[in-house]
Amino acid sequence: MTAKSSTDEKTTVTEPVEAGAAVEANAADKPAAKPAKAAKAAADKAEATKAEKPAAAEKPAAAADKAEKAEKPAKPAKATADKDEKPAVPAKAKAEKSADKKSADKADAKAEKAEKPATKVETGDKADAEKVAKAEKAAKTEPKTEKPAKAAKSEKLDKNSLAIKNSLGESVGTAKLQESIFAIAPNIHVLHEVCRAQMAARRSGTHDTKTRGQVSGGGKKPFRQKGTGRARQGTIRAPHYKGGGAVFGPHPRNYAFKVNGKEVKLAMRSALSAKQAEGVLHVVDNLDFETPSTKEAIRVLERLEISGRVTLVLTDQDINAFLSFRNIPQVRVLDVADANTYDFIDNKALVLTQDALKRIEEVLQ
Repeated sequence: MTAKSSTDEKTTVTEPVEAGAAVEANAADKPAAKPAKAAKAAADKAEATKAEKPAAAEKPAAAADKAEKAEKPAKPAKATADKDEKPAVPAKAKAEKSADKKSADKADAKAEKAEKPATKVETGDKADAEKVAKAEKAAKTEPKTEKPAKAAKSEKLDKNSLAIKNSLGESVGTAKLQESIFAIAPNIHVLHEVCRAQMAARRSGTHDTKTRGQVSGGGKKPFRQKGTGRARQGTIRAPHYKGGGAVFGPHPRNYAFKVNGKEVKLAMRSALSAKQAEGVLHVVDNLDFETPSTKEAIRVLERLEISGRVTLVLTDQDINAFLSFRNIPQVRVLDVADANTYDFIDNKALVLTQDALKRIEEVLQ
């Protein structure tokens, strides 16, 4: 066993020696392969230089150009200096050129537009020329519908203003009406309620009927209580007898009912706004009558072109005017203190004097 182990150890020792010898042999062979590779690389370089010779030939020409450029550096520097010194001139020139170009383009476009009808007329027949002329005339004579805002503004001014006329029917000024009184949407419900209250308050309520205790007669019992076969009766003035008293008949009463003050004012504003919207509201200058004259009052209404049922509102200073108009049929004359919603509505035309208009606006604003 020992002998075998010694032999094995020998073998193990000898193996590394042989491996090292093999490595040295390979290393000795490698330098021999390197020169072949270097020779091949040199051959490839030689071929590459041969192929690149034309490019190398071109290089001297480029170098010569560079030299020429380097010989004259002063001129470009001067040019750049001039550019730096006067930068505004080229910009101005460019702006002028662009402006001229734009104006020229515009002029060309206008000329083309102006020439278009002419070319149509020249190239077309007579019928086409007539059609073109008619179209141009229609375009010129078309009604202009521009500026609707101004039209709306003028309408608004017309609604809020009213011409003041004198007794001769001539316009002597303009009355500016308050929008809160003469330009609101009428409240129909409040108008109805206030008018109904006014009509109810005007009722006298003096109607009356007599009951069985108030009619005359019937103090005696018509027949005995029993034995006749008839229904018992106590008086011949009972309701089911002829000449007897009335049952549940009307008696004197007050029909008025309360309406709030704010509702009354709203109803008056609604009535005035409705009259202004209908165009039947008129404002006249102070009616100065030297003496009461119904004929002159009729002439005034004719000059103002007012007919039918008319409500005229005056102040307490226009006494002669009040006496002149009160006898005209279908004309109701009121003092401004007695103005009310029902009288504002119940007419075909409402006429106010200037002083009455001011007083109404003071109260209703």
